[in-house]
Amino acid sequence: MQQIRNQNGYSLLLTIFVFVLFTVLTMALLTATLTGAKRNQTSEDNVQATELATMGIDHLSNKINKELKDVLGEEGLTQSAFNIQLDAILNQYLNKEINVDTGNTGTYKVKITAVSPVDKYPLKRKVTIESKGIVDGKVKKLTSIVQFGAQSTLETLKYTVGSYISDKCSKNKNSCIPGEGNTFLHGGVSIKGDFKVDGNLITTNRGYAYLNGEQWISSLYPSAVSADGQKYSHIVLGGKIYTFTNKPGYQNHINYLTGGNYTNKTNNITDAFNQGEVPLIVERQPVRDDIKIEEMKSTFTISKNESKKLDLDDPTYKSDLNYQNEKVYSSHKSCEWVWVRTGLFSGYWEYVCTQKYDGNYTFYGNNTFGNFATDGSLTLRNSSSSFKKTAFTNGAYINGNLTIGNETLKTYDSTKYDKIQLDGPVFVNGDVHIVGTNGEFNTIMYVNGNVMIEYSVINGLNKTGSLIIFAKGNIDIRNNSVNQDTPSNIKGFFYSEKELEMFGVGSNIRIEGGISAKRIVLNAIRGRASSSPFDGSQKITNSDYFEGSSNQVNKTSRLQIIYDPNIMNTYADLKSREPMVTSVDPPQIKDRELK
Repeated sequence: MQQIRNQNGYSLLLTIFVFVLFTVLTMALLTATLTGAKRNQTSEDNVQATELATMGIDHLSNKINKELKDVLGEEGLTQSAFNIQLDAILNQYLNKEINVDTGNTGTYKVKITAVSPVDKYPLKRKVTIESKGIVDGKVKKLTSIVQFGAQSTLETLKYTVGSYISDKCSKNKNSCIPGEGNTFLHGGVSIKGDFKVDGNLITTNRGYAYLNGEQWISSLYPSAVSADGQKYSHIVLGGKIYTFTNKPGYQNHINYLTGGNYTNKTNNITDAFNQGEVPLIVERQPVRDDIKIEEMKSTFTISKNESKKLDLDDPTYKSDLNYQNEKVYSSHKSCEWVWVRTGLFSGYWEYVCTQKYDGNYTFYGNNTFGNFATDGSLTLRNSSSSFKKTAFTNGAYINGNLTIGNETLKTYDSTKYDKIQLDGPVFVNGDVHIVGTNGEFNTIMYVNGNVMIEYSVINGLNKTGSLIIFAKGNIDIRNNSVNQDTPSNIKGFFYSEKELEMFGVGSNIRIEGGISAKRIVLNAIRGRASSSPFDGSQKITNSDYFEGSSNQVNKTSRLQIIYDPNIMNTYADLKSREPMVTSVDPPQIKDRELK
């Protein structure tokens, strides 16, 4: 009996011990669960607070950008008026908090804490935005540096050479131009910097020129070396890399219609470039700029009613005009004898003159305008003795064509070229022809038609000026600094919505900047070119001699394209001289800090 009683006591103690043990474990587990839930809730609150703080930055950034677009309207604003509106919009949020309750998720409070100018970009402001996200008493503060304004930089300007495929072509092959997206490097072309080729890259060791027929001239393969500060030249490649050794018909070849006799070198790129001067293929998906050339028309047009009428009695000649701070609209009188009827069989002749704005005007000598406009065409001429400058301080609008130089002077003798300087931004609704010119430029041109630069020597105004051209049509650059050892040195950029073709065989061109088009064709050799034989030359015709291919190895290319890291600032400086602001840039986040 005693033994049974002891066993019952042990069972009771064991039951109590087990009960206490499970109670303790249960409490510990419950405590851990509650602590974890609380920790998870805290973590969730912190995440939500951070998301709300980010939402506050986005809210205010989008609100400011919308208000900037609204004040521009359809007509745009002058730069001074835009700056006033930009500062006014930003100042209304300076140290003035916007409080937004999102409902169940929490609230955010956002404000601007500082506004400062952006160096070299007078139409931009650097803005510090502070946003607080608040959820269940938890606060996360996010500080961002955001740029607002106009006068954007362009992704296109970041590449030395860039051939692109348009959205229309991507969606419908029937809308592509022949060879769209392709870059052709024929012969000893020299490129310093990065490529972007949406299509195929085609290279050969011959340069092409039309000299009494199609000629493929022995040279080297193209070279690609790194821009300053980089280890390699890079190529962003959308298609493949091909080489060829035959002599195809030129037009079918660049249209890329034949498709034969090409060797795929995509996986052996060293065979497509000069030894030791080969780019590195990289993966990158750059943003393609939407450069709205035609839309820039409204930026440059001025009202006849608000402008001084430049009455040119002889619309074919005018020189030494000085309207530095004025808006000028060129015009002329068109007069004719008109029969004025006074009765059934009676009347009289009257000499009637009307004001016309669509003449073909020619300016000589030095000419200065604040704003200039014409409904007709404009030619800039001068003598070959000394430079004369035409300046459009705030821009020029030319509804017809722009010709710079002597169109009848198609000679390689540069001593006969017109010495012309051009300064200021220009919109041309027709074509641009630069010919017979020893030209010095500091201009950005928007061209609705084609651009031809030939039989000229081109340099920067005061050695630092630039020539930047955005054209809807083709750009052709040929027969410049022909047979000369010193190249035309152009600081600038050439962009075409169609085809860009450039020659450095007889020509000698050095571009510090870059080029971009739907199709790019570059032809070049290295070394000398002459109209008479020289030691080591190869004869093509009786008046065309070029450096022999074996001698070209250590020679300079006659077509050099060199990336200029200052091209962005150059573009911004020229852009800042345009008379109107018609669009704003998306907000650009430069820095972000979470606390």
